Amino acid sequence: MLRSADELLGPALAETLGHLTLADEDAALVKLAERYAAAIDRAAELAAEADAIGEGLDPDDLPGRQRLALLAAKVEGQAVLGNLGPKLLQALAALQATPAARARRRGGGGGDAGPNRLQALREARRT
Repeated sequence: MLRSADELLGPALAETLGHLTLADEDAALVKLAERYAAAIDRAAELAAEADAIGEGLDPDDLPGRQRLALLAAKVEGQAVLGNLGPKLLQALAALQATPAARARRRGGGGGDAGPNRLQALREARRT
């Protein structure tokens, strides 16, 4: 099923990433975000296809039932990505491979958090 590009997450993510200044070490996190966006777009496509097949499907239509079962297996694959993606993100954070983790290591906030208010208060107290 074709959908309008305005409905897809992938192109929106690509546009967002194009506006960011990313370091080389952000490549894995960018790839993860791209995989998530593609998986979300694909899941919506699969759901629409399953709806189209399921509508009025004759219970005796074996090829139709097989096609529906194949779609269900593909949807399960999307669920696996949903379960493993956050674990990969945690591993990347543990390796200091996300902008937020690197900012915490330097004593700042996450990504573009700006000045850390607690850190500023501590500095003011020391002087």
